[in-house]
Amino acid sequence: MKKYVFFSILIYAAFAVEHAHADTLIRTGCSKDYPGVQWFIYEDADGNRYSTKDPRSRKCGYRRYLNLSMEKEYGDRFDPAIVNVDYKDMLGREEGWGMVHHKTSIGYAEREGCCTVKIYGDGRIGDGIFTLGRTEIQFRIEEEPVCEFVDEPKYYASSIRTDCEGYTQKGGQELIYYGEDDDRIVTWELGVLVYASHYYYGEDLDVGIIQEIDLEDKTHRQVQKWQKRVAEYNKVYEKSGVHIRFKLTKLWLTHYHSLRDVYSIVNQKSIDVALAYGISNEGTCGVARVKTWFKEGQPPFSMSKCSIYTDLHEIGHSVGLAHGPENQSWQARGYIFPDFGHGYNDICGTKDDLMSYGYEGYFHSNSTLFCDEIVDTWYEGLWAGGSTPQGISGSTSPTISLGVLKVSSSRPLHKTTSNLSCQAGARFSTTC
Repeated sequence: MKKYVFFSILIYAAFAVEHAHADTLIRTGCSKDYPGVQWFIYEDADGNRYSTKDPRSRKCGYRRYLNLSMEKEYGDRFDPAIVNVDYKDMLGREEGWGMVHHKTSIGYAEREGCCTVKIYGDGRIGDGIFTLGRTEIQFRIEEEPVCEFVDEPKYYASSIRTDCEGYTQKGGQELIYYGEDDDRIVTWELGVLVYASHYYYGEDLDVGIIQEIDLEDKTHRQVQKWQKRVAEYNKVYEKSGVHIRFKLTKLWLTHYHSLRDVYSIVNQKSIDVALAYGISNEGTCGVARVKTWFKEGQPPFSMSKCSIYTDLHEIGHSVGLAHGPENQSWQARGYIFPDFGHGYNDICGTKDDLMSYGYEGYFHSNSTLFCDEIVDTWYEGLWAGGSTPQGISGSTSPTISLGVLKVSSSRPLHKTTSNLSCQAGARFSTTC
């Protein structure tokens, strides 16, 4: 019985609330001075009158107009097609809009600022349709431009060839290239494998991923540690004039013993670069598998257990950078660009390129910058990549060697999107 009484009370309460708000509309009309505004005069149950207004009344002429136009009709995975969005009311006032009701038939779209949408390629090429609300516009996704070789290979993939800018290159892969003036920043999606030891996790551990750590959990100790560490990587690249920034995309608690294990774990993962942290080969701080050919789904990978400079040193190896011809040991020129894709000692006074074995290797050398621009120490007139600007002889930055790394190195910025560009992952993936 009680439940029926309670139900009756609810019905009465609902009726009372509805009745309290069911005031009488006395009069309504459209404003003469403000187009699109409709006013209302109500009277409540006590005879009191009050007014309200609807500033966006279609009955009174309010209209909104959405126009899409192409600022740049063609795009690719790194250089987007650009859509201008013009959304205004009948008086020409800007209206707010969002990307909730949008879709694109190929590629993916990102809003930038108040009035622009950028559409990047996703590996497919051809004509596409971008839709915002009910308005559509056509764009086109093309293949990325490459720096073609000017000579014929003697041996496929293993030959030394000359690229479109006249630089010697190994590996036989034509790299993405937008021209000498290209200075865009490329994002590398980084996957980190945190070593899980037998001591803490038991003797029956198998090689592989134990747990994927949620990067949204900002209180997680490993998330805090690696977000900070990645920020430090990016500071080094920024100071060195390297046109690449890392973005921590995956963080795994992982068990592995060797580079072979690391490869088996990261193969076909949707990342650009992989770093396994916690152990290395006996007697080393880090080790890497050198890559001179880049393919989507096979990210460069390395192992490290020491400082951030060791991490960057090994990542550099994994994308084709070498120690240098005058290194203390394991001398080698750039594995992809032998003229400059390697480190040097004493580039800026006693300061060394971090690809070398020098004790003060805290940066990548760059022949387009002065030493004091990188190391915050006054070296009057001393270039951070050799004695002359843009010189090839004294540069070690990954920009070149990395190709896609967009790191600036001892060469003009032209390879900013070379091999590493080919590795820019889910968003920046390529099939160079």
